[in-house]
Amino acid sequence: MPRPAYERGITRRPLADVPAGMRGVERTLRVPPDAVDAVAALVRTWEVKRRAGFDVPSAPPTPDEEGVLTKGLLGIRFREPVRVIWADGGGLGYETRRGHPLYGEESFSVTAEGEFSVRSISRPASAFWWLVSPALRVLQRAALSRYFAVVEAEAMANTSSIPPRPAREGVRPGEPK
Repeated sequence: MPRPAYERGITRRPLADVPAGMRGVERTLRVPPDAVDAVAALVRTWEVKRRAGFDVPSAPPTPDEEGVLTKGLLGIRFREPVRVIWADGGGLGYETRRGHPLYGEESFSVTAEGEFSVRSISRPASAFWWLVSPALRVLQRAALSRYFAVVEAEAMANTSSIPPRPAREGVRPGEPK
């Protein structure tokens, strides 16, 4: 099954063009100024994934380092091999590797101005995963909701200002039919 080419690191910035045959998702949340450092600590490590229910590598994310994320569902452990593309004080991005249910890339970031973002481009990685792609989308949406719940809880625990509010969200063109 041919995989569409894409620019490595595409999810580090807002998604303008999603490669044909891939689905792009971008969602942001405004974080209060006094909570930005706490949220940055979550997203520059694997902590946001861990708190969302994934087993994560013990080592901090380092560019070009490979690892395996795992998630249990209905008594089955799903392995998700990944390679870190970038990691810095504002977040991290990784690409999926052979054996992951999806082919693509995902990133978590927060700006100094307090905009937390999750961006991803993906498609099912094999014919088997194409067959169960409706279930994969449901799981992706659930994981995205958990990431935002984790960040919102962390922001609320570290702020004295008004609660965070969604900035924008959306699914980008390129979604396979």
